[in-house]
Amino acid sequence: MNDSQKLLIIGLGKMGGSLLKGLISKKSPNLGISVVEPNANNINIDFISNNIDHYLSIDEINSFDFDIVIFAIKPQIVKEVCEEILSVSKNKTFSLISILAGTKIKTFESFFNNYPIIRTMPNLAASEGSSITALYGNSFVNNNLKILTEEIFSKIGDHFWIKNENDMDIITAISGSGPAYYFYLTECLSTIAIEMGLNVKDIDKFIKMVAKGSSDLMLSSDKSVSDLRENVTSKGGTTEAAFDVLDDSEKTFYNLLRTAIKNAIKRSKELSD
Repeated sequence: MNDSQKLLIIGLGKMGGSLLKGLISKKSPNLGISVVEPNANNINIDFISNNIDHYLSIDEINSFDFDIVIFAIKPQIVKEVCEEILSVSKNKTFSLISILAGTKIKTFESFFNNYPIIRTMPNLAASEGSSITALYGNSFVNNNLKILTEEIFSKIGDHFWIKNENDMDIITAISGSGPAYYFYLTECLSTIAIEMGLNVKDIDKFIKMVAKGSSDLMLSSDKSVSDLRENVTSKGGTTEAAFDVLDDSEKTFYNLLRTAIKNAIKRSKELSD
């Protein structure tokens, strides 16, 4: 990021807060950050020591001189917030980045005509620098803005561009919601271990380390996840016995997960209507 850029993040909920924490941990000296968040007491961030300007509301902004505005709000209030930004920005053109689930670029274009707009989908691992973020831009996004956006999101993990905005519904269901699926599987393993009589002092840590070790193996290995699974599944062993149930002839587990993903995709599409 060669030139100084002023960034405004609107909303510090779970996603916006994760994004901000990731940016703070790997902050660029050429990136000035401001935030709008009315409930900042719930966020464990020292704005002053991190040189972050904090506004309780959009109408507190006296001089709108931001280069990039990141929308990290609930989709239900996007129109209200767009109108407030139009009021304080006084027709100043800026680049807009959205991390709203199920909110298409055309929603923003109805307010910000001919503005460069990028739609993204990170996930909560942004706060740990481990998010995978999908990026899609409208026709007004130039190469410089793409590079700048990549630099911003590289501070919270990895990223990739997509060519079809409709793919965001699938990405939202897989990546945006994905951490919750892994958390749920870990939760189930923990509960089952206790039900089966396992007496471990810190059962949560025990199960989390199983998850971490598995994740580390996937990321460090050049083998496919299918190959890794088969390496653990010895013929006639305990893992094979478990997969006799998980991967039965009717693909019960796979079909259940597929149905859950389809339901999440459906909801993402409903939010964009």
